[in-house]
Amino acid sequence: MSFKGPCPVVTLALLALLWLSAVPASASAAADSAPNIVFILADDLGWNDVSWHNDQVVSPNMQQLVDTGVQLEQSYVQPLCTPSRSAFLTGLYPFRLGRQGRPLGSQTPTGLSLNHTLLPERLSRLGYSTHMIGKWHLGFCNWAYTPTERGFDTQYGFMLGYENHFKHTRQNGYDFRDQREPDFTASGTYSTHLFGDRAVRIIEEHQGSDQPFFLYLALQNVHKPLEVPDEYLAHYPEDLDEDRRLLLGMVTALDEAVGGCAALKDTGRYDNTVIVFSSDNGGSNRPLRGNKGSMWEGGTRAAGFVHSPLLQETPRVHSGLLHITDWYNTLLALAGESFLPDNDGFNQWDSLVDPSVESPRTTFIYNLDAEQEEITLGAIRLRNHKFVMGEENLVQENEIGPWLFNLEDDPNEAVNLLEFEPELATALELMLLEEIPNVVPRDEPANDPAGDPSNWDGVWTPGWCGVP
Repeated sequence: MSFKGPCPVVTLALLALLWLSAVPASASAAADSAPNIVFILADDLGWNDVSWHNDQVVSPNMQQLVDTGVQLEQSYVQPLCTPSRSAFLTGLYPFRLGRQGRPLGSQTPTGLSLNHTLLPERLSRLGYSTHMIGKWHLGFCNWAYTPTERGFDTQYGFMLGYENHFKHTRQNGYDFRDQREPDFTASGTYSTHLFGDRAVRIIEEHQGSDQPFFLYLALQNVHKPLEVPDEYLAHYPEDLDEDRRLLLGMVTALDEAVGGCAALKDTGRYDNTVIVFSSDNGGSNRPLRGNKGSMWEGGTRAAGFVHSPLLQETPRVHSGLLHITDWYNTLLALAGESFLPDNDGFNQWDSLVDPSVESPRTTFIYNLDAEQEEITLGAIRLRNHKFVMGEENLVQENEIGPWLFNLEDDPNEAVNLLEFEPELATALELMLLEEIPNVVPRDEPANDPAGDPSNWDGVWTPGWCGVP
């Protein structure tokens, strides 16, 4: 049941001032020449699945990048994969796109709205070559939804949300492409090896070129099915839980692919390159509360870092608020865009490059969904406080909040402050509910059997739906 209580004008005025003060600023060029950008998005990688949070994890390449870069400790994503990818490539909260619900299914006849200009399209206009490797998961029923129609010069990988890591199959269909064509030569080779090798190839192809590049490396690891070559299991004890051992082996394989970025040094492009790493949602998240699919910290607080010679006073930990929507404007600013779009993101570059500059973000919305009967599902952050409503309680069944937490004192969301700070809770709830008119209904049409691979020679193939 929604909390209703006293709502002093002073409290609301203060919160409104903080909210309005967080308007995205205009961009400024970050370097004399546009830097190369490598954005690595891991799949289902949890807070507890990386070596800088858990010393049992073997990930020396990522650890080296963290130890010489900026570790992101307050970096947030969406609870699920399609929503996070939508937010990254548009700079918009998914609830503005109809993507706030479940991930796109294999036969869902829709995709990421064509009404918005994606990040690679903007970067192409600024003179970048753009490359997408790995998992797309933003729709493929029509070619118009696919990477090479959304701003990427090249695509190498798969369209669906997951598949067999070796066979590259899902149900009764094959899903692996090089550009538009199915690539059957990939069958039998571990996907992370394929993606890492292609990333190295693209970097090497830019040796001697003055053209900057944007490489979006969306790795399949560590998404289920839990599969990895045996060589990576040797890093972990045999008496470890079997699934946990497989997952950690997948992290180590992922780390090897990230290590391929060392090719930047061999090609002379390293000094003017920015590498960003993030998970797309929660995974194994202890001690954080919750996991993938929830608005709790375990579903939304991502392991991440930024590495570049352009950063100052490294290594260091960055504790400023950052949301996945911010990368759109941040990377555009880095690329030299002089006018940033009006979206939900902030240009974070100055706060990332210079430790004396605070994050411009003071607030964000974790998610918002108003289609459940009698319940609004949503969560909002304001500085250290987080308000949650409509989310499933992991401790007590059938309790849906609301909750109020101070994450600085209570990062694991154990103590509900609702009865101690009712005025703040009411004000945050009102701020969240004021966004309800901006919620686009979920874009979740019924599955269409026309997309079944049996209709397309056993390959998951575009061409079986129209576009709005």
